[in-house]
Amino acid sequence: MPQPNLSIIKGIRKFNHFYFNYQSLFNQHVYDDSLSLTEIRMLYEINKINTCTARVLQEQLKLDKGYVSRVLKSFENKNIIYKEKCENDSRVFFLHLTSEGKDIYQSLENKANQQVMKLFEDISLRDQQKLLESMVTIENILTKQHNEDESVVTIRDHYTDDDKEIMIEKQREFFIDNYGFDEKFLEYLRSTFEAEIEKIWIAEVDWEFAGCIGLVKKDDKTAQLRWFIVDTSARGKGVGTKLIQTLINYCQKTQYEKISLETVSQLKTARRLYSKFGFELTKANEQFMWGLDLVEEHWELKLDNLPR
Repeated sequence: MPQPNLSIIKGIRKFNHFYFNYQSLFNQHVYDDSLSLTEIRMLYEINKINTCTARVLQEQLKLDKGYVSRVLKSFENKNIIYKEKCENDSRVFFLHLTSEGKDIYQSLENKANQQVMKLFEDISLRDQQKLLESMVTIENILTKQHNEDESVVTIRDHYTDDDKEIMIEKQREFFIDNYGFDEKFLEYLRSTFEAEIEKIWIAEVDWEFAGCIGLVKKDDKTAQLRWFIVDTSARGKGVGTKLIQTLINYCQKTQYEKISLETVSQLKTARRLYSKFGFELTKANEQFMWGLDLVEEHWELKLDNLPR
């Protein structure tokens, strides 16, 4: 690997100095609380991870075991968290926020969101988007080696109401913010969860939401694929491939004969994945829906054509 030259080093150090001062100002306004930044990070992980344990906190945040134990004891004494014994291993305790803990966490979230809005209120939408893209680029480059060597895509088939809300929000961001679908799409999206859901799989990378896919029984022979999405931060890591393969494996095991799905022609990346797995386009109709002229497509995969 080539070493950075002096001008690159100076430029990076200059940016680091600027961002340190900027972030310090941000933290001063947001985290003027009795909790330290490390304690707030621990609350964030406990809120985010359904099966969070003391060991997970140590590994995720690179913290000393004794320090984590003391903070968690303090959280318990303040009625911020409670522990739940794992049914399969009595030595393991899952950590959850109490109602009071959730109120504290939500207050911190609200402060952080308000501060971001305040700091960016004089920046145009175009420049806000450029900033976000630049941040994603920095994160991707600096974590590339870590992602290649250490990050593992995990998929779980249990989900909570919170997971459903995350799925809805991710779909809303993707279709409404990126493609310009109108708010009727959100109403439609929420209505789809009223169906009898057979399975939902949640993909995570480093305990963060990375994508999801779901399955609804259409009839005794046909399963319908729904809610497939890969989060922007997790693209290029094989998340979509693993989710679809997991769904197909399940459908083969449960003796379904066919998988169907509905999509629109604008979703190029998803269509390429469907084709890769053998789905075939069987019907396409031009329609005005969700405020746009779209081509709605019906795809099918016959499972008896696949190796078992």
